[in-house]
Amino acid sequence: MTLYWLYDLPNWLFALITVMAMVFPSLVGLVLTRPLIKRLFRQTGNHNDIVSYYFAAVGVFYGLALGLIAVATYQNYSDADGKATKEANAIGSLYRDLDFYPEPLRKDLESQLTNYLRFIIKKEWPAHHEGNFVDGGEDMIERFENTLMSFEPVKEREKITHAEAIESLEQVVQNRAYRLEAVSTALPAVLWGVVVIGAGINIVMTYLFVVDNFALHIILIALFATCLGLLIFLTAAMDNPFRGEFSVSADSYQSVLENVMKQSLEPKPVLGP
Repeated sequence: MTLYWLYDLPNWLFALITVMAMVFPSLVGLVLTRPLIKRLFRQTGNHNDIVSYYFAAVGVFYGLALGLIAVATYQNYSDADGKATKEANAIGSLYRDLDFYPEPLRKDLESQLTNYLRFIIKKEWPAHHEGNFVDGGEDMIERFENTLMSFEPVKEREKITHAEAIESLEQVVQNRAYRLEAVSTALPAVLWGVVVIGAGINIVMTYLFVVDNFALHIILIALFATCLGLLIFLTAAMDNPFRGEFSVSADSYQSVLENVMKQSLEPKPVLGP
């Protein structure tokens, strides 16, 4: 979609552009239609009560629709953020499960998992901000899995530890799939059509009012268009949860890298006899 460049802007500029995209056309439309409306209704405001009734009804339906759409976008964002946090926590749990593997296998597994986490932060996350994917993550996970499964536990303690590591790895793989699926999550075009067309209908209905004070009419429509623009901006900012300034961050992964994996430099107990 060509409008994705808006997500590269700061939120304040994104909001300003969205509001101006609503206000300017609305005021131009008012100037162009005002002579026609006055001529059709003979420059009287006797019909204003009827227009007000229908405007309120249409506004209620549109407000409900826009509210539901906004809730859906927030839910998508919240789900994506939750999935990313779960993946980061699963990686941290898996790293801790490696503590009691014998050397040099433990160091090898720790190194592979640390490199994978850095790959997520430095390679995959910037690509997600562009709505893209990068190759390499699946191969790193598969290589880690093959290395982990090469270990054959003998003692009961080894079997328990190995089973926990496999379970944690399954959680990592599952949450990774959820994250990649969420990268392309966005509102369907048909819903955006409802948002834009509905906003246009509401703006057009404001032209049907006959207001003797033209300056007052301009102010009212500008304020109404501003409110619509802000609501549309809010919906757009939460849509595409990995894009823009208001997006899912890699902070949870960075926290695991800094607070969990840094312990790899410290001495750890080795699985004893």
